[in-house]
Amino acid sequence: MNSPIRFDDSLPQLVASLKAAYSGDLAAEEHIVIRDFEGRLAVILNLPEVDLTADVLERLNRAVARDLGPYARPENPVRSWDTPGISKIIEEAKTAPVLQIESVNFQILDRRIVGSDWMMRPVLEPDAIPRIAFISIKGGVGRSTALSIAATHLAQAGLRVLTIDLDLEAPGLGSTLLKPDELPTYGVVDWLVENGLSGTDGTFRADCIGRSSLLDGISVVPAFGSQTRAHPADALAKIARASLEDIRDGVSFPLHAQLHEMLESFEATGDYDVVLIDGRAGLHETTAAPVLGLGAKVLLFGINEPQTFQGYAFLLAHIRERIPGGKKWEENAWFVQAKADPGDAEIAQERFNALWSNEESPLSKPERLGPDDLDLIWADNDASAPLPKDSVPLLRILNDERYRSFNPIEKRVQLDELLVRSTFGRLLEWLDEQMELGK
Repeated sequence: MNSPIRFDDSLPQLVASLKAAYSGDLAAEEHIVIRDFEGRLAVILNLPEVDLTADVLERLNRAVARDLGPYARPENPVRSWDTPGISKIIEEAKTAPVLQIESVNFQILDRRIVGSDWMMRPVLEPDAIPRIAFISIKGGVGRSTALSIAATHLAQAGLRVLTIDLDLEAPGLGSTLLKPDELPTYGVVDWLVENGLSGTDGTFRADCIGRSSLLDGISVVPAFGSQTRAHPADALAKIARASLEDIRDGVSFPLHAQLHEMLESFEATGDYDVVLIDGRAGLHETTAAPVLGLGAKVLLFGINEPQTFQGYAFLLAHIRERIPGGKKWEENAWFVQAKADPGDAEIAQERFNALWSNEESPLSKPERLGPDDLDLIWADNDASAPLPKDSVPLLRILNDERYRSFNPIEKRVQLDELLVRSTFGRLLEWLDEQMELGK
């Protein structure tokens, strides 16, 4: 009895079925593969009409449907280039990543109900002012604490800092940087709900910003404002709608575009010199925007443990192998080893280097899709981009019990300059370099 086809086997099996059922040369042109919301596959073959007769198409459809089973599109999974109604698909595929499987090139269109923002081409520059995103695979690594320390450091240097909490399900910046009476009426969740319904004007924008009394120059857009605190039963209903696409004039407006629009609105006031973004832990849809879609410099936080390297291996492989322009994104990314112990510096550096360089290791490389000879070709000539650096830039934040419970509003000593520098010194140096402070 044959084993059932699984997701990871479906693309290679599609190619094998096509090659077995077609007597001509599939490698002469690029073809288009469409993976639908459920994972089913269809292919549009870019072959001469004289070679792709009705009989040949019927034979190919039978072979693919038989071999792929539930992973084949239910009706006619194989189409020809001149099939009526596919011109839009062909145009869309021009900017899609290209995979080479068994010497045949396929442009991949990956349809998703969720996770579509993970397919966007990276935005490499902010629109107006610098943006820095704080990202982690797991919670509890001190990511939000580090952002708060960064905000106070930059404010002490005279910069006007806007902090934005995109960790919608486990928010922290509002309670960390703001006293209860400083919490604004609304927050990010409210913006994402109202922007497609009642609208977001200048008054609403002002009602989303809290001014921190910790230090002049720190402003906070929390995940939730005082209105949700007053009506807590509505919080989950808002979260359920916040990450949905908007439909504007019949056109889809995805989450990353909504967040980009939100940041542009805040920055257009001219009140800020830098934006610090706290992302959600993990690889959820809301994490895609700060990682790829907002033109931010990305700090990837993690502890020296297997979960860190496995999670980031998935993320890096996806960006490098599924997104046109993914290689260029690497110039905007830095790893941050959180809760670091002085004695593990060398081994941690080796592990982060292995992850970044994609070396063969259970911790640094996920199982690849397809056979061993699956090679990658970039549609926009990214194949010529330089290989990753051997030694990845690694910032370290020391493991300090004094920051286990971070509450600077009540424990101002946690912002003492000597204490902060002893723990977060390398991060602060990096911030000074990026913002060109001291020049």
